[in-house]
Amino acid sequence: MMRKALLYIACIVAASSLQGCFTGVEGTKAITQKDVEKAYSGDDKADVPTIEIRLDTFPHWETGKRFYVTDNNIKYIFTPSQQLSVDTLQLQGKEIAYDGYTISMSIDGRPVVNTYFKYGTTSLQYNTNRTMDDITGYADRFEVPFLVDMDEVTRLRDVLNGSSLFIKTSIWYDAAGKMTWGRKYVNVTITDVLPGDKVFPYKVEFQDSGRTAYVFMSYRDNYLHRSFNDLFSTTDIRERYPLITDEDWQRIINGQVALNMTREECRLSIGAPNNLEKVPTYNGVREYWYYANGAYLIFDEEGLLTTFRL
Repeated sequence: MMRKALLYIACIVAASSLQGCFTGVEGTKAITQKDVEKAYSGDDKADVPTIEIRLDTFPHWETGKRFYVTDNNIKYIFTPSQQLSVDTLQLQGKEIAYDGYTISMSIDGRPVVNTYFKYGTTSLQYNTNRTMDDITGYADRFEVPFLVDMDEVTRLRDVLNGSSLFIKTSIWYDAAGKMTWGRKYVNVTITDVLPGDKVFPYKVEFQDSGRTAYVFMSYRDNYLHRSFNDLFSTTDIRERYPLITDEDWQRIINGQVALNMTREECRLSIGAPNNLEKVPTYNGVREYWYYANGAYLIFDEEGLLTTFRL
């Protein structure tokens, strides 16, 4: 019985060894988040100074401070009154003025802040349902939904207007706010800063070879990557990649890829993948890059692009 058990174990070991000999490779390598983050590596963010935007934090707002309304849905945050008809209030694209605040007791006994705004002769009340300690204690500053601080827009305009910068995104917009085709890593001139939308407070206008376009920008970095550092560089990014041919650099500018481009060149052109897969082969490891829009790239063992779909 003991000899049969030992013979059975030996057969299992032998079969496992033969399987390894026949495949010549291990199974698909497990991918971690760090592997995906490596696809973002590169120095295209190097030497970019941070633009400091002075933010006016509540409760230091002064009466009369102007705010731009980004969405008509703001009417639903205001307290109905005899003076205010929610159904007819249309404020998108207009400016309203801050008119102070009061403290009142909530139904659960908390001293909450009520803010007030003026649109012409119409008084608008926004009940925050937060105490002053809540508002001033947040890591992120207090913001009223759908409003853009016009003082911040003016300050940013004063800093950026007339600047010659290199744009780092091809996500451009037209004057109506519709996404349009854009180039990246080209020299542009900032011509204006306007109030943005309900997600990004600033709309930066620029000129690219006589063409006017826009990008939306945030005052801080976030998961959407639309801060100044994400959008612009003061130095020519092309100079950081002397080994990339002029032909491939033109593809990168226009968001294109071609066979035999490297992983770094593809990353510069269309960005890092949402997911990647590493598959061991006889000659090394192949990489498969997958994007949220269904695009994919396949790199051979030497890191060169062999197959793609955009």
